[in-house]
Amino acid sequence: MKIEKILIVEDEFIVAHDLQMILQRAGYQVVGIADSVKNAQTLLEKHQVGLVLLDIYLKGRLTGIDLAHDLMKREIPFIYISANSNERVLEAAKSTCPYGFIVKPYRERDILLSIDIARYRKENSNNMKMSSERFMQDFIVDISMKSLSWQKKILAISAAFQPYIPFDFIALSGIARDKRRYGEIGITRKNFDQYDLFTANEFLKYMGLSRADYDTINQLVPETTADAIYIGDDFEGVKRAAPMKNLIATTYHLYSNLVKTFYLENGDQISFSFYSRTENIYQPAHMELLNFLSGTLEKKLAHIIELEKAGIKSVLHQESDYPLAKKDFENIIGKSTALLSVLDKIKIVAPTDTSVLITGESGTGKEEIAKSIHRLSHRNTKPIVAVNCAALPADLIESILFGHEKGAFTGAINSRVGKFEEANGGTIFLDEIGEMPFDLQAKLLRVLQEKEIERIGGKQPVKVDLRIIAATNLNLEKEIAKGRFRLDLFYRLNVFPIHVPKLCMRKTDIPLLAEYFLQKHAKAVGKNIAEIPTDFMDRLMLYDWPGNIRELEHVMLRSILLSSNGVLNPDHLELGIKKEDPLTQNGIKTIIDNERDHIIRVLELCKGKVAGSGGAAELLGIPATTLNSKIKKLGIKR
Repeated sequence: MKIEKILIVEDEFIVAHDLQMILQRAGYQVVGIADSVKNAQTLLEKHQVGLVLLDIYLKGRLTGIDLAHDLMKREIPFIYISANSNERVLEAAKSTCPYGFIVKPYRERDILLSIDIARYRKENSNNMKMSSERFMQDFIVDISMKSLSWQKKILAISAAFQPYIPFDFIALSGIARDKRRYGEIGITRKNFDQYDLFTANEFLKYMGLSRADYDTINQLVPETTADAIYIGDDFEGVKRAAPMKNLIATTYHLYSNLVKTFYLENGDQISFSFYSRTENIYQPAHMELLNFLSGTLEKKLAHIIELEKAGIKSVLHQESDYPLAKKDFENIIGKSTALLSVLDKIKIVAPTDTSVLITGESGTGKEEIAKSIHRLSHRNTKPIVAVNCAALPADLIESILFGHEKGAFTGAINSRVGKFEEANGGTIFLDEIGEMPFDLQAKLLRVLQEKEIERIGGKQPVKVDLRIIAATNLNLEKEIAKGRFRLDLFYRLNVFPIHVPKLCMRKTDIPLLAEYFLQKHAKAVGKNIAEIPTDFMDRLMLYDWPGNIRELEHVMLRSILLSSNGVLNPDHLELGIKKEDPLTQNGIKTIIDNERDHIIRVLELCKGKVAGSGGAAELLGIPATTLNSKIKKLGIKR
């Protein structure tokens, strides 16, 4: 990508003039200087801008962050230049996904290096976009030619969209030229690469609706077929305009919607309505992918629909049969929305050579994420070399990473190959990257940029072909502000960030993880424990797990070791739960009392959140409307 034309948006004349001089000396063309969002938008309409240097505080009511949202829609890269270090403002700026962030006062090299990094990130983004387009196009063509029922073909195509257009539910319907609906199906996500397909009749049965009620609710209004993205207030509005959308959203706890309709040569329409439990998830880039695929989809969907119209027997509750091999995610357990989002990102980035930065607290499983990326990459026949930067001796870290020649320093009796050379052809995983000494960070940046290393005492650089995956439990933006981590290295590593959620943010995975650790450790220590008792599991679910998955594993191992007669004892759990567990109280409760206590407990676990991902309704497995009704009926105060 060429970044030749640059727009400066800065309300301080001296700063703006200084930036203009720096850029012009480096050979860039400055198309203009704007001191407000309004003036910047006028210049953007007049010029083809490759990059924007953007101050946060500008003249007028709107800020640089407001303009950043517009730049995101236009897909124009931008770099913030600001003296403000207010944490709230920085968080708001971070949410706009800038290509860099320069803190005033800056040096000329900071500006030019940040532009180089922005170019790299934009090129990488374009490459990934083209890769996703090619993959989906080839997949659609391939699946349309297979000897499968029309339901299986639709299911396979929908599942293939998941990493690129995330969804928890798809409503799909054919609309004939006479506006009659046909082939209506719903698809729900069960697990990674596992989906259920059901028909309109099954939905009727599940919801307890009559066909007449269904037809009344299922009105064919523009909002159900016109291409659009519904997030935030727009999503609330479309639910009022389309009763069926409201019913689907309420039933499956959905908070955003994307509609795309494909027009077939025979005059029919096929409408895909993607829904997600994550708010504000759908962006213009998702619609752009669907627009790119329109020609291919319209041609292939026409053939698939012919199968449906030919009367091929409907396969109810059809489950997808295109799972990845188990070994790809062999040590990643769970199916919560938060975890599945991480796995989707792995599936996107793994086939590329893009640098990945994995963030998350200690014990969340960052190394397992790195291993899965390597297993799914084209480098999987070569080694993955893991390095814990925090555990390396300060006086040996450079030698360990880059190697040394014989006689390079006292004690260097022989030449040594460093970790980067060991990983040549494969992947190097730099755990706790935030602990790397500041002076060595410059050498790591060179590896990323030049694809070469220098051994200590070496006379010639050594070329290396590897992928770098880094991980940290630190807030690197704060480390940058404290002068402990290089800004340029952060933006070079942070091309594709993956944040691993805390265990308390994915509590629906605790039963699966506990069962996994039970099977793993009970067998290892020679104990036969058939199941996890309900009261034991209740204790696990009440705890906030500050040590995350690692702590859960240790607790399970200890409980297994202390168990007797093949039974896990909840009294052996020392989890520091201060509240008295109502299930351990004496006396008999009514069913209503038990239901009230159970709902209160789940609401406490979810910190009062009823609907949405990680909400009480999701944990209880009931619609949010039903839960709200029970809360009111049982007199539960939130």
